Parts: sequence; structure tokens; C-alpha cells
Amino acid sequence: MLPVAKLKLVAYALVLLALAYPAMVPPVLGTLGVVIAAVVTVAGWVLTNLPLALTIAAGLILVRVFPGVPRWLGRALVASVAAVAPVKA
Repeated sequence: MLPVAKLKLVAYALVLLALAYPAMVPPVLGTLGVVIAAVVTVAGWVLTNLPLALTIAAGLILVRVFPGVPRWLGRALVASVAAVAPVKA
């Protein structure tokens, strides 16, 4: 976390930039709003689909730690589907 003194300096710098370039304020605020909306949307999706997000995160960790896991999971998936699927004549 930034200390409060540094945040005040950043706020002062932004105010001075806004005073120096007033025409840039609306586009910058619009862009900032879009970025914040995207972050909130992603955070909301992750919280709504927490089991899926955690499963994906666990899969990514397994892939990084054990490089052979995707091949093993693929074979296990094929074997499990073959075990329950009806045999075609």
C-alpha cells in the first residue's frame, strides 16, 4: 500500500495535469471508467463462478508444477468416457 503522503502527491500531480490540459480530462476519465468497469466485471464473474475459477487456477498450477498433467488428464478423460459410453457395433 502507498502511504497517504504519496497518494496526496499523486492527487496533486493529477490536479495540476488537469489544470494544464483541461481538454484531456473527459477522455482520461472515460478511459479510467472503462478500466474500472472491466476490473469490477471480472471480479464479479470470478466471485459468481468461484468453483470454476478455482478449478481453472488449480489446473494452471498443476500444469506449471507437473508438465505431464495435461496428457495424463486427457488420457483419463478418454478412458472414463470410453468406460461409460455404449459400444458401437
